[in-house]
Amino acid sequence: MFEYTISNLKRGIKKSYCSYTYTPTDAIIFLTYRCTSRCKACNIWQRPVKIEDELTWEDWQPILENLAENKVESVEMFGGDALLRKDLLIKMIQFCHSHGMQTYFPTNSSSLKKSTVKELVDAGLSTIYFSLDEVPEIGESVRGIKRHFDRTTKSIQLFKEARGATGKLNISCITTVSSLNYKHLEALADYAYEAGADEYLIRGISEFTTDAVANSAVNKIKPEPYFMPTDNKSHGYSREQAIELLAILKKIKANKKRYNEMAVSMENMENLTIQNLTSLTYPKQTCLFATTQVVISPYGNVLPCLYYKDYHLGNIKEKNLADIWGNIKHRQFGKAQQNNQIPLCDHCSIKFYHKPLIPTLKDLTQNAFSKIIGL
Repeated sequence: MFEYTISNLKRGIKKSYCSYTYTPTDAIIFLTYRCTSRCKACNIWQRPVKIEDELTWEDWQPILENLAENKVESVEMFGGDALLRKDLLIKMIQFCHSHGMQTYFPTNSSSLKKSTVKELVDAGLSTIYFSLDEVPEIGESVRGIKRHFDRTTKSIQLFKEARGATGKLNISCITTVSSLNYKHLEALADYAYEAGADEYLIRGISEFTTDAVANSAVNKIKPEPYFMPTDNKSHGYSREQAIELLAILKKIKANKKRYNEMAVSMENMENLTIQNLTSLTYPKQTCLFATTQVVISPYGNVLPCLYYKDYHLGNIKEKNLADIWGNIKHRQFGKAQQNNQIPLCDHCSIKFYHKPLIPTLKDLTQNAFSKIIGL
């Protein structure tokens, strides 16, 4: 407990300092915007793409060298479905592993094969995130493709076998919770545990309204978030559903011990109110993402935020990251965010994974109190 507290305090202090100085700590790289899912809550699969302009390994290698030179500690290989560029993905993981950078890879499992699993493990992947959003009885209602559940649970088994007893790969399951699947959270947690995941992450959905998008232009550039409904329906909760969800979360939290060594986290759902759930908004908190997390598009454009694909700070194929990160355009974006001038941020949950020192202290205090009273 003491080591956990000290580690989180150091992380909060470092994050706050790096945010203040516009120092990059981590990177998220879109290998492609193309996707094999047809999710009801995400429209990235509808986004126009320029396959011929997607960077090759010859383009990415010097970019990764640039990130390493700038002391970026971790790289998340993102999409779309990054497995549509499997050869590139493997090379990037190998490079990062050999240069001491942690690697994270989220997958919908659609394109995973047994041979690919072994390649990913052998390349030195640090953490694999499995989307686990459906139980068999709700079919294709979330992901929009067949056999999502079967593919995911079978893929977890393949990764467990491939990593063997080394334990060098962290296997994580993520459920993005909405009105489409919240009733099945306990079952999903059980499935993740039975499949052998190391951790199970319950994450609240980010859903951006058309009004929030229209009113969130920075330097006249509007966001284009991919977390927008594709079925013309909001996936928020009624008041009755919100009350039911809070009760389910409380029950899972109280029964964490049943999952033994599988960690269960619901970090961005702690302290949500009924009002938050019915409006799909999140409490205000300083977001460090835009000042510490380098986002790079499939074409090499550096962005301050996942949801502003046209707010280019510069192209990392042409310039050093040190000349891009923290430039005037970047600081203008940061200032707008810090002054609460971006309504989109009210609907975004990502800020709770990149917390400054004060919220970190509050979390540690709350956790300590919960342990004292036996929650």
